[in-house]
Amino acid sequence: MPCWTCPSCWPLDSVPGTSAAGLQSLHVQRQAREMNGYGLVLGGGGARGLAHIGVWQVLEDAGLRPSVVTGTSMGGLVGAFIAAGYSGAELERISGTVSWRRLLDWRPGTGLLKISAMEGWLAQNLPQTFEELPIPLAITATDMLTGRGVYLTRGSLFGALRATSAYPGALDSVPMRDMLLSDGGILNQVPVDAALFLGVRKVLAVDVTAPDPLELHERRVLLWKREAHLGPVRALRRAVEIMQAQLTDARLSLYRPDVLLRPRLGNIDLMNFNRTDQAIAAGRDAALEDLPRLKALLGES
Repeated sequence: MPCWTCPSCWPLDSVPGTSAAGLQSLHVQRQAREMNGYGLVLGGGGARGLAHIGVWQVLEDAGLRPSVVTGTSMGGLVGAFIAAGYSGAELERISGTVSWRRLLDWRPGTGLLKISAMEGWLAQNLPQTFEELPIPLAITATDMLTGRGVYLTRGSLFGALRATSAYPGALDSVPMRDMLLSDGGILNQVPVDAALFLGVRKVLAVDVTAPDPLELHERRVLLWKREAHLGPVRALRRAVEIMQAQLTDARLSLYRPDVLLRPRLGNIDLMNFNRTDQAIAAGRDAALEDLPRLKALLGES
């Protein structure tokens, strides 16, 4: 019987929607990657996920290039650019020039990703399929019909990026084969298991899940106000963040990365894309702080 905690025991059909031949190819490639290299795992978190760019800049400068990349939501998007061969400097330039409000439609009642704008932008910057990427990539999503987590590793890259970013209630789920896919962060915010499935034995994970606890002075201000409350939208968002953080901690205790980075992002929110520079700097600082350990564990001395 498979133990389900060891990637070598996972059945080949544990990636929904992949053909038998494709799964066999994945298995062979996975065995080859078990010999060397590491997996870079980038967690979801909206604008907080731009910290991944800073982490990548440090890794790139240190010559620590991953053998595989996995990601959820914004981590999947940044991961796709890394897997496509973009440098940290190029990613920082792109993140500073793209209009996130043009790509995302958050108007009440629409719940729609501006698909034409998003896919047009992706088409200008990324290959159309996973198979065209120089570095193997896995993107996570959640099948809303079965409640299962899904690794997307083949076929349409654009469809996978739309699916992993489809935040419930804000963006429509994405039909794919016999699935209806939404944000991978519902079940798997930091997909270490996906990297292990792709065959690496060493994993560097970056978790940008939840905002830091409210600072003492912020709590006091809230308590001193007569109408002291977070407000319905902020309270709901905070509740989701707390639940995601707890679930992420539980999963990370089961699938332990060799190195776990948690950039200090303060009160940067999911939609604070106007604070790109601060998020990137936080990622850079977190990676630099652990750089000696990164080099020791991931292959450099």
